[in-house]
Amino acid sequence: MRRAAVVAILLCVACSRSQDTAPKPISERGETLHTLKGTIVTRDTAENTLRVDHEAIPGYMDAMTMDYSVRGANVSDLPPDRSRIEAKLHVVDDRYWISDVRKME
Repeated sequence: MRRAAVVAILLCVACSRSQDTAPKPISERGETLHTLKGTIVTRDTAENTLRVDHEAIPGYMDAMTMDYSVRGANVSDLPPDRSRIEAKLHVVDDRYWISDVRKME
């Protein structure tokens, strides 16, 4: 009986961890999209985030420097720090992330 309980707990932990590491979808239902233009300041490869010093997003956000989670790409594969970029900013309720990060010419 005890062994079965331990096995059940281990299976639950293993399943929850595999779901946490699964890639999140690039788009989600109900999202609002904005164009984000700015400069990459730094990146965190462990968290797959970029710190971007970005221009104002008309009707949504003033110019500022923020950390953005990146979906659909690894930040290590993106343009180097201090590059001017354009990306899609996805917003759902109080959650946000960027995708389609590309270097501006």
